[in-house]
Amino acid sequence: MGGPQGMEGVNSAVTRQFLVHHALRLGRERCPRLFGYAGATQFGNSLRIGNQTTDTATLALIVEHGRDATAAAGVAGRIYRGECVGGCGRRLIGAMGMRRITSVAVAGALLLLAVASTSGCSTVSTDSDQVALHYDAGAFSSTTYQECVKNNNRTWDGLGEKYYKYPAGQRNFDFAGSDDSESAPYTVVSKDNQELTVSGGLTFHLDTSCDDDGGMLRKFHEEIGLKFQPVLDDDGKTTDSWLEMLRFYIGQPLNKALATEAQKYDWLALYNDPATRAKFETAINANLGAAVMATTGGTAYFQRFNLTLQKPTPRKELVDGLAAVQVAITQRQALVEQNATLDEKLKQIRKLVAVLGPDGYLLYDVMERCLTGQATKGCPTFLPLPPSGNIEVPAPGGS
Repeated sequence: MGGPQGMEGVNSAVTRQFLVHHALRLGRERCPRLFGYAGATQFGNSLRIGNQTTDTATLALIVEHGRDATAAAGVAGRIYRGECVGGCGRRLIGAMGMRRITSVAVAGALLLLAVASTSGCSTVSTDSDQVALHYDAGAFSSTTYQECVKNNNRTWDGLGEKYYKYPAGQRNFDFAGSDDSESAPYTVVSKDNQELTVSGGLTFHLDTSCDDDGGMLRKFHEEIGLKFQPVLDDDGKTTDSWLEMLRFYIGQPLNKALATEAQKYDWLALYNDPATRAKFETAINANLGAAVMATTGGTAYFQRFNLTLQKPTPRKELVDGLAAVQVAITQRQALVEQNATLDEKLKQIRKLVAVLGPDGYLLYDVMERCLTGQATKGCPTFLPLPPSGNIEVPAPGGS
């Protein structure tokens, strides 16, 4: 690509070689993904990127007279992608309304080097559970949406471009109170005015759908996400900013939903009745989406909620009191069973008295206790009788 009319001052071989040499050196240092991996080389007095060749002086002119210094790197990216075959630089310069080009283009090249040395190339790499939004954010240009970078993708662009990465797929909001939980457990009040602590976990999805216009993810980013950047660090882990956003837009509606639903049940039912706990959890799952939407302004940025609750925990005094009541109930039950046994024994005695008479029963009772070893005193002496023959029994106490 040759420069436009008026480039006599910068078309010398020395000037072009200077531009090419320094563009290559700087590019390889600051933008290895584009200049290194794409195989940028010096080709005569031009710069070759991939299979495309461009006049570096033209890029310098764009830097000097263009909207901002990042334009040169942006053009380099377009050249590499084969979008500028046959005069991309000329068209861009013409669109800027340039009429007279002077030899101060070398100063423009130096401006490119200065900006690039502090900014470097813009690049983004998304994992399988990430997406990114690309914005043109040059130093002197308006910030405008460019594209959505899907998961498992890698892209790079000119200086000053902005990429905002977001987590895709299932995410968690844990409120069990452990060191890595998103929140402490929540406190609710039951229908009978008793406090309980509720812990558990919530899974959800951020709507990361994005089309040519950016879709739902772009809308979320520009209305909410931009205030909490960055939400992912360089290692792909969510940041404290992401946590702050979740606590406001999900944690607060969840807390309110738990508190409202708990007012419908007595504390003992929430604590001890599995059917009540299941009903409690189901109702919150059904209403949580609407509660979160009310916080986000009526748009379902967060979807597919699934709440799992642990057994609510009442105050220690209530648990201790419940244990004491259970002990008393157990003792009372034992007494009832003991009384039932005595009643049954009295019925048997009445039947024996009716048959043996009172004296006969007393003799029967003594004989039974003596024979079974229950009586230790007052038992008569029993002598075995032979099958035949006579025996003499001395009278007790006589001679």
